[in-house]
Amino acid sequence: MWERGIWSVEVKQPELQIARSYTPLPPIQPVEYSELRFLIRKEHKGEVSGYVHNLGLGSKIELRGPHPGFDIPENVAEVVFLAGGTGIAPALQAAYTTLEKRNRQARVRIVWSNRRREDCEGGGQTSSMGWKAEEETGLIVQKLEYLQKKHPGQLTVEYLVDEEKTFLTPKKISQILKARGKGNVEGTKLLFVSGPEGFVNHFTGPKRWDGGKEVQGEVTGVIGKMGLRDWTVWKL
Repeated sequence: MWERGIWSVEVKQPELQIARSYTPLPPIQPVEYSELRFLIRKEHKGEVSGYVHNLGLGSKIELRGPHPGFDIPENVAEVVFLAGGTGIAPALQAAYTTLEKRNRQARVRIVWSNRRREDCEGGGQTSSMGWKAEEETGLIVQKLEYLQKKHPGQLTVEYLVDEEKTFLTPKKISQILKARGKGNVEGTKLLFVSGPEGFVNHFTGPKRWDGGKEVQGEVTGVIGKMGLRDWTVWKL
């Protein structure tokens, strides 16, 4: 699945017989290739996230999948990923597959929006001396920075934090999409939006149900008003 792009698995809550989909974090830094690692935030009244957080070390869980989400094409040239909160997990997958398995000359730009600084601790920040200690940096930020160092100039990450009054605006999105990278590689341009339902709906409009399956639906919202022609827009 790491060769393909964006994918997920379902975690089962056995007592309530329900499941939720979670996106594995890619094996960016040296780990056992068969390991699955996740970023799971404990949501208020979240049946599955609460269940997982209450499990002890060594507990067994039931998984179902994998479920393909989006296959990154071989000719990918540009990827812009707008991530809200835990929507950063598929952004890491997209960056990993694009730069490690597809086209090392491609350009990937990630904008990660969070409500609080603690959710992206250290992201885009340095100390007064121009550096920061690793313990001051969140684990996901560390993975993003690792990829940036491995692919200098190909991956850029911007951190926006509500409590710091930095927001993802239509103007900022337009600037990101119009920015041109070095070399200007020709190929497919992908724009992903991932995060809480309200985040996705605001920027691209909701998905819809068709024949019992959830499908993409029309691109509306902030991005729909931009009338993009050269970009493939995908809701996650």
